[in-house]
Amino acid sequence: MHKYITLFFSAALFLCACNGKSIPRDVLQPNAMAAVLTEIHIIDGTLYNVMQAPDSLYKYGAGKYVAMFKRLHTDTAQFNKSMRFYTNQPDKLIAVYDQVDLLIKNKMDSVNKVQVEESKAARKADSLKNLNIKTKTDSALKVAPAQINRPGKADSLKHLNNKTKAELLKKLRSRKRQMNDKAQPATNPNI
Repeated sequence: MHKYITLFFSAALFLCACNGKSIPRDVLQPNAMAAVLTEIHIIDGTLYNVMQAPDSLYKYGAGKYVAMFKRLHTDTAQFNKSMRFYTNQPDKLIAVYDQVDLLIKNKMDSVNKVQVEESKAARKADSLKNLNIKTKTDSALKVAPAQINRPGKADSLKHLNNKTKAELLKKLRSRKRQMNDKAQPATNPNI
């Protein structure tokens, strides 16, 4: 009897060990599972920054998860079934997470590359802006003496009639008086 029990458990162990070679049809393939897990971990990371109040993860995360499952042509039932299958097959789950790790590293590298390019462009634009400011002030100092002493066009006041000239002069004189009155300190007789 002892031989039969040993033989039975040996055969059962052998059959269970040989079972894990193929992936069932209703389970996500390793590449698809890696893509789903990558997106889930990215969504989890974005939700980490959301205030952790009751129902906030449901409020902010449910739509993101549903959109991700729809975009990857799967659903939560298939994902849960696939996750159960892969957790019973640790070697396959490790291989899937190796792919997840590579996908996340590639996404991080591309994000970092874009950020570096944006910062370079911002620094270049800022340096060009500073260069333009310096160029404008320097170009004003580089005017040739011949241009300064060259007689220009007739003054615009020459074209005005005498009545308009007189009005302009009155306005200028009144403004000067007002400025002088404001500039003089008030004297206090009690001092």
